[in-house]
Parts: sequence; structure tokens; C-alpha cells
Amino acid sequence: MTGTGVTAIFHAEPLLSGPDGIISVYFKGKRQGVLSMGAGLDFKGFMKGARAALPIVAGYLPLGFACGVIADGAGMTVFQAGLMSALVFAGAAQYIAVGMIGAFMPPISVITTVFIVNLRHLLYTSALYPYVSSWSPLRKALFAFQITDETFAVQSSLLSKGGVGYSAAMGVNMISHGGWIAGNVLGALFGSVMENSGAFGFDFALPALFIALLAPQLTDRPRLFAAVTSGVLSLVFAASGFGGLVILAAVAGAGAGVFMTGRRHA
Repeated sequence: MTGTGVTAIFHAEPLLSGPDGIISVYFKGKRQGVLSMGAGLDFKGFMKGARAALPIVAGYLPLGFACGVIADGAGMTVFQAGLMSALVFAGAAQYIAVGMIGAFMPPISVITTVFIVNLRHLLYTSALYPYVSSWSPLRKALFAFQITDETFAVQSSLLSKGGVGYSAAMGVNMISHGGWIAGNVLGALFGSVMENSGAFGFDFALPALFIALLAPQLTDRPRLFAAVTSGVLSLVFAASGFGGLVILAAVAGAGAGVFMTGRRHA
């Protein structure tokens, strides 16, 4: 953006300021009004979380684009694809749901399948509960709504370090969610003009994102043992035709990590 008016904003007082997510808007040095980012959101904290979410966004854009392409092929409009991304926000489940919708499966089948696929989120939110137990029920609900595989990985690292509050946590979630919605909308918009979307490597975007999120967490033997255990069991289940049992692999991996931690401190 250019122009003397906008330039004057940055030469005057900060464009974004104030506690509790209050954004003060200045024009030519004069305060024109305020906008609210939401009750209890501190801008500095929010931006700290937003920066931590950038790797997720980098993965969500191509993943979301691929999902949007599939949604377009299933006959969904751009609005429907965007709305589904906003209300569901569960990558694997959304891929499955779009495919089922395209196959004209009954709504109850779609809902039941998505519910089963997302059962692993019970583990995620349970693991994060000790860090958010003092929050209000509304804040907990808003936070839990935007927990995915990727945001859980970042939140686990961020919250465990301490000194991170609701604003930073929501910065991670909201920016990640925004990237997912943007990718889906763009995919639904331009997917129909792409002759071979697979040539762009979208199918590898999800594994690559998980590898990038997992690698920094492998800082000791218990975590490495947990990751290897979960990975091996997931491959065994997938090869045996029981890919839906991935939640058991996650539980087994967590148990293995706890076992190794106990042995190390014994």
C-alpha cells in the first residue's frame, strides 16, 4: 500500500497497539478509532504465536490447495469448500469427507467416518490440558476447536516452555487455520484449470510437513523411541489393512516413551 495517508500512519504512532487485542487506528497522526481482535488477545503474544505457525502455513497452503482441487472435482463450489475448511479444520478428515461427498455417500456415513478419524484429537487435547487448565471454558473450547496434528506439535513445544499464554496459543491456531482456508479456496478456484495437479508434488506435502514438525522434537532417547514405536506400528497397521487403528499406534508410542523415561530416571 502506498500514499501519504498510509505513510503518515507509520510516521505517527504504532498502527497496532493496546492490550486485550485492541487495535488503535491512526490517520495522519490522529487516532480514528479501534478494532478488536477478540477479548483477551494481546497483540505481542498473538504475533509470537503467529511466527511459530509460519512453518505450518507453508505446509497448509499446498495441502489445502490439493484439497480444494479435490473439492472442485467433487462438485463443491468455492464457497462450500471454504466454509467446510472453516468449520471442520481437520486435514485428513476433510480429504476423506470430500471424497465421500463426491461419491454421494449418505451424510450419516460422512459424519461417522470423520468422527472416527478425528478420535486422535482426544489424545491431543488431553495432553495439552495441563497447560490450559486455568483458562475459562470458552477459551478452552476455542483453543480445542483449532487443534490439528500440526498445531498440536507446535503447541506442545511452545506451551511446555512456559511463559506462553492464550494469545500466543491462539496466534498459532488462527494463523494456521487461515492458511488452511486460503489454500482450500485457491484450490477450488483454480483446480479446474490444472490438467495434472499431482505433477506439482501435492501428494508429498503432508508427509513432508509431518517430518518437519517431528524432527525438532526428537531431542532425547524416550522421544526417539516413542516416534519409532508409533511409526513402525502405523506401518504394520497400514500394511495389514487396519490403517484406522493409527490411534492405537499413537497410544503405544506414548507408552513406550513413558517407559523409557522411567528407565532413564530409575
